[in-house]
Amino acid sequence: MADYHVFARPASVPDWMTLLASIRTAVNDATVSGSPFDYRLKRAGIWSANDITATQTLIDAAPAVTPQIAAQRTIDNWPIEEKAFALALIDQLNVIRAALPSPLPPITPAQALAAIRAKAGTL
Repeated sequence: MADYHVFARPASVPDWMTLLASIRTAVNDATVSGSPFDYRLKRAGIWSANDITATQTLIDAAPAVTPQIAAQRTIDNWPIEEKAFALALIDQLNVIRAALPSPLPPITPAQALAAIRAKAGTL
């Protein structure tokens, strides 16, 4: 049976996806879910006192989200139209790369999106 617990909010806004992954690991429960708005977390089992303490400690210690991390999260969740636009440009670059005197290998979609994410992390 699912159990809920409301945790105290941190002083700054953390990277929710990273924090949630850390909490799941700390309490050894991949079902932990919840909202970054009210910090009401749900899990399949019961929240033990140790789980509550470990989770609150992680919440309190979570670093604030940076504009760069926020941008990377946005890129990770691009709608199909934006991914199509970026990958269409990569297709055109690959045509040019293939026509060079010493052809270069094509850029894969995964490489292109990783490069966009990496660039967002440096801005």
